[in-house]
Amino acid sequence: MDGQTIEQDARSAEYLRQREIFERSMAELRTERRRREASGYAVMAMAYSLEGATRKETRLGKIVTFATYALVTFVAVLPNLAMILMLAG
Repeated sequence: MDGQTIEQDARSAEYLRQREIFERSMAELRTERRRREASGYAVMAMAYSLEGATRKETRLGKIVTFATYALVTFVAVLPNLAMILMLAG
């Protein structure tokens, strides 16, 4: 064997090692992209399942509407009530 063949074998081995690392990295990127995409589909599926809450004529819609009004009323009244109680006491 001459020196050129040994050098060529070393370059070939390094090329194969680099190629393997590249393939593993690309596979990881594809897996990560697939996982992000799947989580996006899960979020949209959940959002579509709550579609009834946007319509006020459904039972869930009525409950959501009532809860919204109750929360807004509570948030609007609580600071005023606290101030009245603080000034009265």
